[in-house]
Amino acid sequence: MFPDSVLRLQIFEQRYLDMIARQLSNEQGFATCLIKKGNETGIPATPFDYGTYVEIVDFDQREDGILLITCLGKQRVRINSTSILPDKLISANISFLENLPQEPITEHQNELIDLLMDLGKHPQVEILEAPERWQHMDFIVERLTEFLPVSEAQKQAVLEESRLDTRIAMLYQMLAWLK
Repeated sequence: MFPDSVLRLQIFEQRYLDMIARQLSNEQGFATCLIKKGNETGIPATPFDYGTYVEIVDFDQREDGILLITCLGKQRVRINSTSILPDKLISANISFLENLPQEPITEHQNELIDLLMDLGKHPQVEILEAPERWQHMDFIVERLTEFLPVSEAQKQAVLEESRLDTRIAMLYQMLAWLK
């Protein structure tokens, strides 16, 4: 998950229901990270060191008790340390990382906007309604990386990269590989 990404979750495990209730009552979000080793359920997994801080922007509880939440990615984070709570929830000390500069897209990169617009027509692709962001290369690179059919490891590598020019090169490399 990247900043400006939309994430919809169905929460049913008690430890996560408790965490979401706590975060909502404290008006705080949480960090989400890709799993490096392990699974989403059972024994706590080992997350990658980089992830994204998200804020809960909408929630609803179904009659069967499942909590539906919508989150918006806000800022990249780095995990400094983790601990396992008694309910097996992973708690982390994190550092907030600066988001990438909002560099305007150049004329020869307009093909990327067209590609993103085509992807945005797919029913399972949800892109933040932020027309002003569509002219910034950081937004375009993150959205394309998010929705391209590439591996989670490739997406994670882009998230971890802090230089926009390197991210752009990575994106073009992924696009060339997909052709």
